[in-house]
Amino acid sequence: MSFYVYENWTAEHKAVIHQGACRYCNDGRGCHENPLGNRNGQWHGPFDTREAANNTAVQTGRLVREHRCV
Repeated sequence: MSFYVYENWTAEHKAVIHQGACRYCNDGRGCHENPLGNRNGQWHGPFDTREAANNTAVQTGRLVREHRCV
């Protein structure tokens, strides 16, 4: 199992931990076409453990939460 962090710096200024298989994460590709690139945020990972993903999420300095897929 892999984990990813989506760091969003425009909406809610948060870092959300996802499982790689989550349909919203899609192994760090997200669920939407992204013509803006990293303008709104970026994916970090993959991480082998939830703890490693959490450490990266905390390092962003943003509000950290886990997606319900975790």
